[in-house]
Amino acid sequence: MQKEYDKSVDFYEAKKKKNYMPIEPGTEEERLMLGKWIKRGQKLIVGTSALGESYLDPNVKREEDIEEKSKEYVAFDHQVAEELPYLKGKFRWSLEKYYRDRFGPYLPQD
Repeated sequence: MQKEYDKSVDFYEAKKKKNYMPIEPGTEEERLMLGKWIKRGQKLIVGTSALGESYLDPNVKREEDIEEKSKEYVAFDHQVAEELPYLKGKFRWSLEKYYRDRFGPYLPQD
């Protein structure tokens, strides 16, 4: 079954415009990026997908503020997957453990 993507968030166009440099494992940049990804995906249905694979299901109705947060998260998720390619495809529980094992239990402050 093929996924249907929300056309208002054109990830592929955004991808063409920005070329992200991969972040090295174990760095402060990795800690900040992964911590931000974990925090932004909390309490969002789209946050349950593997890193880089989140999408907006057009069959799911969301409140306006949640819809906007979901769109922002999906775009951010795809950016993080480019910047942390060695973590792409791993699920949230695995990445939360990875984060705790390397950086401790506290997520970065906004």
